[in-house]
Amino acid sequence: MGKRSKTPKTRFEYKDAKSHKFWQIESIGSLINIRYGKVGTDGQLIIKKTKSTDAAIAEVEKSIKSKIKKGYKKNWKNKTQLN
Repeated sequence: MGKRSKTPKTRFEYKDAKSHKFWQIESIGSLINIRYGKVGTDGQLIIKKTKSTDAAIAEVEKSIKSKIKKGYKKNWKNKTQLN
């Protein structure tokens, strides 16, 4: 099997007494798409360009680890919201 050229779209959610928000990330080639906002909204989209596909994949993996440390949980239930 060859090298990965993208990462799957992955959605995380954070909920506490004050907020309920989501964060979603994926990479395609050297681009990283990040969507975030309040659950129930479309949120905001950020597109980042990296130097290479490998750099994008590494950045996605690093960002996911950071969100998990902050208390975000992977959303396994609602795959339809991964737009």
